[in-house]
Amino acid sequence: MFSRSQARALGVGDDRLTGLVRRGKISRLRHGMYAVCPSQAVAPADRATRHLDCVRAALTHHSSGFVLSHLTACALHGLPLPLSWSGVVELTAVDATQRSRSAPGVRIHHADSTPTDLAHVGDLSVTTAARTVADCLRTYDARVSVPIADAAVRCGMASLLEIEAQLDRQRRWRGRPRAMESLKLVDGRRESWLESYAFVLFDEWGIEAPEPQVWVIDPLGQPVGRVDGGWLADATVLELDGTTKYGAVDGSEPPRPWLAEKVRYDRMGNLGLERVRLGLDDLRRGRAWVTRTVHDRRRVGSIERFSGTFRLTDPTGLRSCRVLDADR
Repeated sequence: MFSRSQARALGVGDDRLTGLVRRGKISRLRHGMYAVCPSQAVAPADRATRHLDCVRAALTHHSSGFVLSHLTACALHGLPLPLSWSGVVELTAVDATQRSRSAPGVRIHHADSTPTDLAHVGDLSVTTAARTVADCLRTYDARVSVPIADAAVRCGMASLLEIEAQLDRQRRWRGRPRAMESLKLVDGRRESWLESYAFVLFDEWGIEAPEPQVWVIDPLGQPVGRVDGGWLADATVLELDGTTKYGAVDGSEPPRPWLAEKVRYDRMGNLGLERVRLGLDDLRRGRAWVTRTVHDRRRVGSIERFSGTFRLTDPTGLRSCRVLDADR
């Protein structure tokens, strides 16, 4: 990251900067601030680190009276970011006298009616995890906000009671009804962004949500493994596989995680379970394909044929059962 004045000191004028931006060699973070573009696309795991360059550039202008919030706060807290994230720096004005408008690459939120709970990540001021989750539940749809809330609750960064308390303080704020609807989907038992995303899609598409994180036990009382979800009455289990779960296959021999998963998968089938396996590409195929896949497997599942037992994961403190009140 560098400034226009620093470039000029090295003999790089405005015309050359404009040309470098046009060719994708550098990116313009905000007025007078630039960054060298990576030689290849930024990996999802590195997006938060890359975002810090934009954050520090934005803070050169919004240096006081503002705090990092919303998805920018998620990046600092280590909470999951959406697939189609724009990378815009999000700030909340905590000083009523600061009425700055959003600048290129920066979005300003205002919170004049209630105090903003703050934390510190390194040398940066940021909204607390509970406040960040509440802001995201109000601002974004469930596909974005529920995975964030799930991760915060699962990791113990924010409890459901703390998130609900934040939303109670935002009773008249825009987006609160959406937040309260999304809150009913939050479940900290889910262990990955993909799981949370899939369960939100199931809700949108009218697919009955499976019980999350179910242990499968064999007839001898030994655990076979824990599945991402289960339609227990139909003896059908769900596995959601990320692209990096099994490692790269180099053509010589399957990686160990793949072999271990195959053994577990076969053992569950031998117990009489039907299995649904979905990845992100499968979910992107849309409602009709996913609905048909789940329906077909559940239709042939039989609890009478299942020779093992299920053990549920304790939902205490991890599952939101709050009902949307009529006045909210």
